[in-house]
Amino acid sequence: MTPAEILDELDRAIGNHLIWLKEWHREIACGSPPFAHELSYDPHHLCRFGTWYVRHQHRGLMDQPALHTLSRLHRDMHDRAHALMGRARSGEILDRADYDAFADSFNAFLAQARRLEKAFSQAHQDLDPLTGVHNRQAMTRELERERERHLRTGEPCCIALADLDHFKAVNDTYGHQTGDKVLALAAESFLTSLRPFDYVFRYGGEEFLLFLPNTTLDTGKQAVERLRETLAVTPIPLNNNEKLPVTASFGLAELIDTATVEATIERADQALYWAKDQGRNRVVAWDGAAQIDALSAN
Repeated sequence: MTPAEILDELDRAIGNHLIWLKEWHREIACGSPPFAHELSYDPHHLCRFGTWYVRHQHRGLMDQPALHTLSRLHRDMHDRAHALMGRARSGEILDRADYDAFADSFNAFLAQARRLEKAFSQAHQDLDPLTGVHNRQAMTRELERERERHLRTGEPCCIALADLDHFKAVNDTYGHQTGDKVLALAAESFLTSLRPFDYVFRYGGEEFLLFLPNTTLDTGKQAVERLRETLAVTPIPLNNNEKLPVTASFGLAELIDTATVEATIERADQALYWAKDQGRNRVVAWDGAAQIDALSAN
């Protein structure tokens, strides 16, 4: 599931459970007919949030400790509500400590849901809606963080710019819907071809910025060359069964101690300019103040 989908469900869960709490108290205080699921053996699985969680708990972003904790708190809250409801329906006077424990469990669930809502809201704001990769807002923050880590540890790292070749012609010939599809599938190709801890950012238009931690310039050349090759041999399927070949040009630069992130991006951009000037569909590395190292040309 995407951060946006999880965020939407968390928002619904918070709203629904505030309504549920009011109705639950009305049932206890006024003797109104209870919700059917509150008298069932396992009410946690029968409310909207519970059924949604069970259906998606092992999928992608859902399979993480923070959401598992939310589910545990949700179960505890419903179990306590179920027990109190049963006693109230049988005419018992509720124990103050048991009620306080239920109230605490509800507040714990609500607090965890709101923490997650805030986290997924930030994640959603950091993503480009078309391609699903991080946007420039996230890029600025993450690159500065990675530069600080590089200065602390001395580990090498590289920045690459990727520009889809002849992208304007794709839009002009096939339309912007096809152009959007090309952008999304190119981003997916980059994501699946890189390591889990590498970054892909939508830099603007048809350009992507790649950040490769713990990577020397030579290793970065090889990694980016694999990206280029994978994209070049994977044409994009169109609706009329036609397949559209897509290539990209890449400029690569290593982040060094004496250069800012902005200066390193400028070097990668200069290398990208050379890659496009030399015929496109190639990787060029910025290797020193006056030396441009061309890696591949097809």
